Amino acid sequence: MLQIEAPARLHLGQIDLNGSLGRLYGGIGVALEGPRTVLLAEPCSRLVVEGLERERVTKIARTFLERTGIEGGARLQVTEAIPPHVGLGSGTQLSLAVSLALARLHRLDLTLDDLARITGRGHQSGVGIGIFRSGGFVVDGGIPREYDRPDVEGYVPPIIFQHPFPSSWYFILITPTNTSGYSGSREKEAFAAMPPIPPEDVGLVCRLLVMQLLPALLEENIEAFGQALSEIQWTIGKQFAPVQGGLYSHPAAEGIVRFLLNSGVAGAGQSSWGPTLYGVVAGEEAAREITGALKKYLEAEDIPASVSCLPARNRGARVSWTEEG
Repeated sequence: MLQIEAPARLHLGQIDLNGSLGRLYGGIGVALEGPRTVLLAEPCSRLVVEGLERERVTKIARTFLERTGIEGGARLQVTEAIPPHVGLGSGTQLSLAVSLALARLHRLDLTLDDLARITGRGHQSGVGIGIFRSGGFVVDGGIPREYDRPDVEGYVPPIIFQHPFPSSWYFILITPTNTSGYSGSREKEAFAAMPPIPPEDVGLVCRLLVMQLLPALLEENIEAFGQALSEIQWTIGKQFAPVQGGLYSHPAAEGIVRFLLNSGVAGAGQSSWGPTLYGVVAGEEAAREITGALKKYLEAEDIPASVSCLPARNRGARVSWTEEG
């Protein structure tokens, strides 16, 4: 039996929503040590889907089998799943895990980029593909403007930077319950509805990324890293505000982010379309102290949310076979 285990990720922002230089999007992200997607797969003459996320797994598998012309199927079972539509990258990780399992079982010589093209992943962001491949902190280079059309598929953004994330830095994650972020067709409609971001804001994001965020990561300077991250989030959040109703997608998010920053996190923001929020802090002890205070704040403000404290993950998806396989 084949087992594939893939990590969740935080999407920390998009680089260029203007596109005047010929490329669009580009993404910044980091892998997390939990939650994760775990898929078990074994040969079968037909497609059998069990466990969690059956509807999504079935759709992904059928698309893959149809586009590759495979006759037959597999027995697929998801035993652990990243929560869907909350900003943790569940769709890309599940798509890549399912397609990789089918490719391995049917002995297809396909690259990870091939799998992304077949399953239609990576258009607005290649971060999830980079996370699946290597984990750590990744930046993708976006897509050429001519590929930004609904009738064009198949371009996978290049990963232009990947580096291990400091093991002593922790993320505090907050996911308000009973709400979800944009995904699928809703996400595409939202991108289409937004006006181009002003070039001066794109320039600021690029400058913050190249001249502050990345050097701070390499030098393990969490104060400079957090400052750049928060400013990138604020600059991009202004662009998304008309679509999501404010700098963040959840009405309580601004107060939560303010609480995190006042409590000592180095930087904070929203992952992708949310509603998941995060703060980054040095040291597990400090992270857990802030997490405890945050839980009291959420209870006092009557904000139902799940809260966790996690390090980054500096490895990509794991593929393993049991002895029976």
